[in-house]
Amino acid sequence: MTGEQTQYEVTEIKAIRGTEAKTITKKQQEGWELVTQQQGTLRTTMTFRRPKPKTPWRLWAAVGGAGVILAGIITIGALQEDDSDASTTEAVAATSAEQASPPPAPEQAAEPAAPETAEILTIDNNEDLARILHDTDQCGQPVADFATQYAGRTIQFDGHIAAMNNHGKYKTRYDILIGARDFDERDGGGPNFQFQDVNIVSDLHLIGPDIPDTLGVKDTLRVTAVVEEFEEKRGCLLQLDPVSTEIR
Repeated sequence: MTGEQTQYEVTEIKAIRGTEAKTITKKQQEGWELVTQQQGTLRTTMTFRRPKPKTPWRLWAAVGGAGVILAGIITIGALQEDDSDASTTEAVAATSAEQASPPPAPEQAAEPAAPETAEILTIDNNEDLARILHDTDQCGQPVADFATQYAGRTIQFDGHIAAMNNHGKYKTRYDILIGARDFDERDGGGPNFQFQDVNIVSDLHLIGPDIPDTLGVKDTLRVTAVVEEFEEKRGCLLQLDPVSTEIR
């Protein structure tokens, strides 16, 4: 039939700003022609058209004009869904699928290993301590090496108070010199152990069945203390930090 005008189907796409070129290319590959383009703040509205496919007159007669018009409305309505809406639908579907699957059970954290308690060093389990307790050279290299090697470790030995002086101008704080074993003027073995700047009540941690009201030279003790440092220039003193002091 001559003189028949081309009929178009029209669709409107709302694309996110920055994706216009991709949308136009995709629609052109599908046979659509860009008619208008209007930019918004977040989206760009684009109108496309393409010629409607010619329907044979016999098919038109079979289904009726109303059926063809209804099919055209359904087609246009489906084409009006933009790419961003489709992507949103797919994302929602993917999220729903993930939510439907039970989350993996969290891995059970390994229980931390119980910290090892360092063994208290005594003359029975440590040859180095046994050696310096009988060494008569209080400034000898074995004493210095022992302080370096075992700094921070706890030692225990039987000793006595060899000297006791006030620390500076304090009346209740003392510098206490500890000798090995019981007091014996003929026994010069062992380092010059010292408790420096200590209070008898709060720092020595006195224990034992019979704790006296006062302490003095020649009192016998079982010393449990942490090795600190060896002060060679201050009289070869091996500094100790008391853990407990048992009255023997």
